[in-house]
Amino acid sequence: MRVRSVFPDRLRCALIAGLLAPLAFLHSQAQPAQQPPNEVTTREAPVTFASRVNLVTVPVVVRDSKRRVVDNLEKEDFQLFDSGKPQIVSRFSVEKTGVTQPSASAPAGAPPVVAPPAMPQRYVALVFDDLHIETLHLAQARQAAEKVLASAAGSSERLAIYPTSGRNAVDFTNDHDQLERALLAIRSGVKLAASCPRMNYWEADQIVNHSPPPGAGGDSEILSAMEDEVAACTPLSFSPDELERIVVTAAQHVVTEGDADIRQSLDALGAVVRKLTTMPGQRSLVLISDGFLVLDDRRPEEMDLIEQAIRANVVVNALGARGLQTLVPGGEADQRGALSNSKMLVDVKYSNIQAAAATAVMAETAESTGGKFFENSNALDEGLELLAGQPECIYLLGFAPQDLRPDGRYHALKVTLRNPKGLTVEARPGYYAPDRTRDPAERAKEEIQTAFFSAEDIREIPATMETQFFKTGPDEATVNVLAKVDVRKLNFKQEDGRNRNDVTVVCGLFDENGNYVSGVQKVLEMRLKDETLATGLASGISVKSSLKAKSGKYLVRVVVRDSQGQELTALSGAVEIP
Repeated sequence: MRVRSVFPDRLRCALIAGLLAPLAFLHSQAQPAQQPPNEVTTREAPVTFASRVNLVTVPVVVRDSKRRVVDNLEKEDFQLFDSGKPQIVSRFSVEKTGVTQPSASAPAGAPPVVAPPAMPQRYVALVFDDLHIETLHLAQARQAAEKVLASAAGSSERLAIYPTSGRNAVDFTNDHDQLERALLAIRSGVKLAASCPRMNYWEADQIVNHSPPPGAGGDSEILSAMEDEVAACTPLSFSPDELERIVVTAAQHVVTEGDADIRQSLDALGAVVRKLTTMPGQRSLVLISDGFLVLDDRRPEEMDLIEQAIRANVVVNALGARGLQTLVPGGEADQRGALSNSKMLVDVKYSNIQAAAATAVMAETAESTGGKFFENSNALDEGLELLAGQPECIYLLGFAPQDLRPDGRYHALKVTLRNPKGLTVEARPGYYAPDRTRDPAERAKEEIQTAFFSAEDIREIPATMETQFFKTGPDEATVNVLAKVDVRKLNFKQEDGRNRNDVTVVCGLFDENGNYVSGVQKVLEMRLKDETLATGLASGISVKSSLKAKSGKYLVRVVVRDSQGQELTALSGAVEIP
């Protein structure tokens, strides 16, 4: 068994629509109240929603030599480095499974906020790469996943199942039966290789992209072996040029088909990462696959996927569904008779290289996002439990980066123990600095998006929220959300004798599984006279928004951001509609 843990054509329309719909939300319906005439105007602004880095939070898991979680460490036990420079850990907390941590207290004088309902804290997306997992391996992985589903029933986490083919996907839910049906519906989409010549994607790539073109002279070992196999597996006679054309044509066909599957798998993974960015809690993705080769022209897409995951704090874990690999020279017994001697020699010589190339993208993605790669073991139950399960104890280290340049660059993180004592540390390997060279409006959208799709309460602007609902039908209701902002505490810019600031208010609903339901946005453009700001806004400015909802329990999320001070408040509330 080997576990790596290093921290240094499109999806089908149905899958893409299901995963990306939340990012195209928020048609404004809010109506501001108590606004001074001619001094506050409202502007509808559709939101297309990443995050300023004031405080970087680093989740850390510490294990002993037997991979048991260590839960008795203190803040002083840790050392944290940003690009090699030691940092001061300004915030430290411990999260333990089944233990509810007290929430941060509100600033003095701040009104109380309605406690949100008990919402899921973890979201785990099980991504079955059905395009590259063989039937036998899929059956074994399915059995392991069934145990994970059973252990997650009724807990504070939600699971989702996303096959890379786009068929039978199930969004985050606590409906065990629905997840079970989706799991049983997954089928292997691995295409059978042609029998003559028998050629896989790696071999086809070597022939098409790494061999001399037909008729150019020269030769390659793999191309020659394939030509020998064609001569051995067909009763017909061909000239050397004809053999070469047959092999090259077959290789081009395999590369074309394989490239389409790779592109779809990468697209599926990217869509799931984007979906996870909308879930308000800890986010992880478990890729279950036999492995797949990413050619050089697809490397930028792989790097984009990794960058998206890092920016969204999505941990990607990977499970090698092939299990313990026993590579038989020349293939299985029932295959050897169809192979030429030279083809068997090529299989033996390059078998390890092919295996490493097929799992490289799984290893790289896991290592780059702070995840683990469980491979070369038949204990898939143990592996999937390790990858999808929540550690019994997580240390949260927060630090404000020193001398951080807003250039959008990647910063490598390293967490160590002052006294390791045989312990190992698992932590996110890095983060991206904010890019202040970008358009301010785009930066504001990113900050609002990150705060909205987070479970964290942020209180930089004095603001409160109230919720109420009224039934409009047997199973329908309208939820009114009133956000009140004390604008006297904001920073204003003097312009043409007025005090200028724009305040964006976004509110929305999440269902009891953490899935985004609906939301609205309003931009208040304030051009206040001095006397209005001094005496006319004692009760603040209120923004009332209305959201349609069906019966159920909902988390209400409100985010307020101003343009001048660039401060932000994010609050959570609760509403239950009978």
